[in-house]
Amino acid sequence: MIQPLTLRRVAVVAAFVAFAVMMSVGAAKAESVYTIKNIAVDSSAVSAADARSVALAEGQRAAYDRLLRRLVLVEDRVLLSILEDSQIADLIDGYVIDNELVSSTRYRANLTFDFNKFTVRNLLRQRNIRFAETRSNDVLVVPVYDTGDGPNLWLEPGDWRTAWLARPTNEGLVSLILPLGDVMDMAAIQAGEALAPTREALLSLGGRYGTQDVVVASAFLELPEPPAQDIREERENNDTAVDAVDAFDTAGSSELDQVAEIVATTGRRVRGPVEGAILQLTVHRVGTAAEGTTGELLRGAPSESLELFLARAVGRVVTLVEGSWKQANTLRFESENVLLIAVPLKSLMDWVDIRRRLRDLAVVVSVNLAALSRGRAEILLRYIGEREQLMIGLEQSDLALIFESGDWVLQTAATDRQSGQSENKF
Repeated sequence: MIQPLTLRRVAVVAAFVAFAVMMSVGAAKAESVYTIKNIAVDSSAVSAADARSVALAEGQRAAYDRLLRRLVLVEDRVLLSILEDSQIADLIDGYVIDNELVSSTRYRANLTFDFNKFTVRNLLRQRNIRFAETRSNDVLVVPVYDTGDGPNLWLEPGDWRTAWLARPTNEGLVSLILPLGDVMDMAAIQAGEALAPTREALLSLGGRYGTQDVVVASAFLELPEPPAQDIREERENNDTAVDAVDAFDTAGSSELDQVAEIVATTGRRVRGPVEGAILQLTVHRVGTAAEGTTGELLRGAPSESLELFLARAVGRVVTLVEGSWKQANTLRFESENVLLIAVPLKSLMDWVDIRRRLRDLAVVVSVNLAALSRGRAEILLRYIGEREQLMIGLEQSDLALIFESGDWVLQTAATDRQSGQSENKF
C-alpha cells in the first residue's frame, strides 16, 4: 500500500525522479548498441560544403556497415540488400561531429552516429534477418600457443599473445580482455592445464579479472619447410640455387632475404614465410553462457607474414565467440511472454535505476508497475523469447531473477551493497 505523501514531499520526490531519469537516460544513450563512434571521414570536392556532404554520406554508410557487423549473424548479412544513402539516413536519429577540419575543398572529421533502435529493428525483421542486441560482460581470453615444442601460455615466444594485444578495438557485442600474465596468473593455471581445463580453474582465473566467462584460444602452428630447404631440393637442376644455398649456410639466417632474391632471379617462385602453414584453432568457453568447444583450420596465404597470419587467426576467434553469443541471444519476436516479478527496494533511486536497466534490455518490451509499497515493487514484465534468454540479459545488467517462496524475485548487486543506507527512503 502506498504511504500518504505531503505536497512538499511529493514535489521533492518528483524533482528527484526527474533528475535521476535524465541522468540515467544520458548514461543509457552513451552505452547504446545503436551508437557507432569514431567514424573517420576525409573527403574532397569543389567546395567545402560539397566535401562535407560527401563525407557525411560516406560516414553514415560506414556506420551502418559497422552496426550490421555488430548485430547481425555473419551468415545473414548477405540477405540484406544495399540501401541508398537516403534510406540509411532515415535510420539515424542524429550525429555528433568531433575534430572537424575544413578547407576550401576538403573536409575531415570524426563522427558518432545514433541509429534509431526501432527503425533498424523493423528493417531487419521485414527482411527476416536474425540479429542480437544483448551485450556480453567481459570475457577473459587465455591464448595458448604451440609451434611443435609444446604448449606455451605465459612465457616467450609470445607471437600468439602479441597478436591478441595488437588486435583492433572490438566493437561487437562481446568485450574480450587478456590476463596480465603475472606471477599470480602463472600460479593459477599452466599451459598444459589450459589445454585440458577444468571449469573451476578457469573460473578462478576469471575471478581475478571480475568475469565469469573465460575463453581458452589455443593455436597449434605447423610451419612449412623453410625456403632454403626447397632450394636444396633443386641442387642438381640449378647451379645458381646451389650457390645461393651454400651462401645461406655460411652467412646464417640473416641472409635469407638475399637468398630469396637470388632464387627469384632464376625463375623459381619463392615461398612466403607462412605459405602452406596450417594453424589449428581450438576455442573452449566456460561461464554464464553455454559451455562448448569449437575448432577450425586456417592455411597461410602465399604473401602473408606470420604476424598477419596470426592477426587473421585472432579475428577468426573473435568471430567464433561473437557468433556463438549472437546465436544464443538472437531476438525471437515471434514469442512474447509476461512475467509478474517482485522487486525489493531500499530507496527511490533503486526503483529509478532498476526500471531504466530493465527498459534497456533488448528482450524487454515493456515494464508496467502493478503495485508499489515501502521497500517493494511488483511489475509486469513483457519480454520476447524464452525465460532463459531473459535471465541471460538480466545477468549482463547485474540483475538476477530467482524463484523464491512462490514468487519470481529480481535481485541486484547494487541493492545488496546499499543495505543499511537510508538515503531517499520512502
